[in-house]
Amino acid sequence: MKIRILKTIEEAGKAEGLVVMIDVFRAFSLECYLFAAGARRIYPVKDLEEARAAAAAHEDCILIGEEGDARAEGCMYGDSPWQTGTGEVAGKRYDGKPDIFTEDNTLDGLAVGPEGPFFPRKHKGFDGTPGCAVVPGLFEGKDIIHLTGTGSSGILAAEAAGADEIIAAGLVNAEAVAKYILTRNPRSLSLVAAGKGGLENAKEDTLCAKYIESLLTGGVIVGDDALPRIFRTKIFTSDQIQLIADALLTDGGEEFFNPDPEWQEVYPREDFFLCTACDLFDFAIRIDRDEKGILFAEPVSVSNLS
Repeated sequence: MKIRILKTIEEAGKAEGLVVMIDVFRAFSLECYLFAAGARRIYPVKDLEEARAAAAAHEDCILIGEEGDARAEGCMYGDSPWQTGTGEVAGKRYDGKPDIFTEDNTLDGLAVGPEGPFFPRKHKGFDGTPGCAVVPGLFEGKDIIHLTGTGSSGILAAEAAGADEIIAAGLVNAEAVAKYILTRNPRSLSLVAAGKGGLENAKEDTLCAKYIESLLTGGVIVGDDALPRIFRTKIFTSDQIQLIADALLTDGGEEFFNPDPEWQEVYPREDFFLCTACDLFDFAIRIDRDEKGILFAEPVSVSNLS
């Protein structure tokens, strides 16, 4: 299997074979939570005009999405797993030592925990309970119109490039995506890190791509500019991915910790933890077109794939 990691929407136009579109903060992480909460299909659209047209064509659908740094006009929710209620964080951080830490609470000499630059979570642990809707059953069996400019643009670019198949991913379903890829066994695989606004490298997206690559190859994650600063000279196995993802808190995910109340309305701090909770879900998200040629996403469970 030939594996390429591409960055930004421009490079998505060079994708080939099976294409994995990655958007950790927050589009495809949100879609995972929505599917876990019972959504039937999600229709990704790139702008408000297209969102309104799609909503008019689908009875009893729910419109979700943002334009700029605000919930888009007419949308029930923005791009936030926390605000949609599909993810719920108890707020209690892990205060013990994951088994990858030494007795003095360091990792290769780096102080972690209360004395260090961030508070680690237990390996592959999670602080809350996913799948709890604001209104119980709100998303169950519903079609969602999801306004996601970066995600939709990346999908369209990969489609135009002649991709054989497109799936969507985030850290929350990365392991499931790797399992799905192995069952498909493509000759070519393109891991597309969508990036910030689709225009510049985003550490979280590239980290997710490198994690999926490591799961497929049995290799290691090598420190470089894709990782938070404190890890760039180190080599990590995929078992330590949650530690690396948590370090994005101070190097890549800072926007979620701006204390301004208006900012928190758009980028609540809880979204950081929801989007970086690794391997919560056992499904990939497959992108396809319906009988009318309209782009849609649906979950594909990997629990029974072999």
